[in-house]
Amino acid sequence: MELTSIIVLIIDLTLGVLFCFFGNRWIKVILAIYGFAAGFLLANTLLPMFTGVGETALLLSSLAAGIAGALIFIMLMYVGIFFIGFGGGLMLCMLIVEVLRLNILSWFVYVPALAVCCLLGALTLNNRRIFIAIFTSFIGASALAQFADQIIGGIKAQSLVLYDPQATYSAYSSTVYLAALGVLFIAGMIVQLSGKKH
Repeated sequence: MELTSIIVLIIDLTLGVLFCFFGNRWIKVILAIYGFAAGFLLANTLLPMFTGVGETALLLSSLAAGIAGALIFIMLMYVGIFFIGFGGGLMLCMLIVEVLRLNILSWFVYVPALAVCCLLGALTLNNRRIFIAIFTSFIGASALAQFADQIIGGIKAQSLVLYDPQATYSAYSSTVYLAALGVLFIAGMIVQLSGKKH
C-alpha cells in the first residue's frame, strides 16, 4: 500500500505539472492522457458489473480500453476537447458535492451537475484557448494540491488509492488542499494564457 501511494503521488505530481502549466501547449499529449484515463476507468468500472472477468483479464481489458480512448481523443480531437471541459466541470461539481456533503446519486444533484458538465464541454469547444487553459489548469492544480496536502498533512493511502468517502471529504475540505488549489489554479492560467497562441 505504501509503494502504491508513492507511485500515485508521483503520478499526481507529474500529471499535475503537465496539465496545470502546459495544457494549451501540449494539447495532444493532454488528450492522449485524458483519453487513456477515461477509457481505463470506464472499462475498469463497467466490466466487473456485467462480466465475471478475473483480475488479470480486467487489467488487460482496461489497458486496451485506455489505449482505444487515447487514440479516439487524439484522432477525434473535438471529442477530446469537449471532454476536457466536461471533465473539468465534473471535477468542479464533485468538489462542491463533497464540500457540501451532498449525495451525488440524488436526481436534483446529478441532473444539474450533468447539465453544467455538458455546458462547460460545449464552451470549451467554442472558446478553445481560454477554456482549455481554465480546465487543464484546474485539473492540474487539483492533482498538485492533493500532492501538497498529502506531503504536508501526511500520506493517507486510503484517500489516494481506495474510495473512502470520509477520506475524500477530508482531502477536499482541508485548508492546505483548498489554498494550494487556488494558488496553483491562478498560476497555471497565467502561465498558459501568457504563452503564444497556437
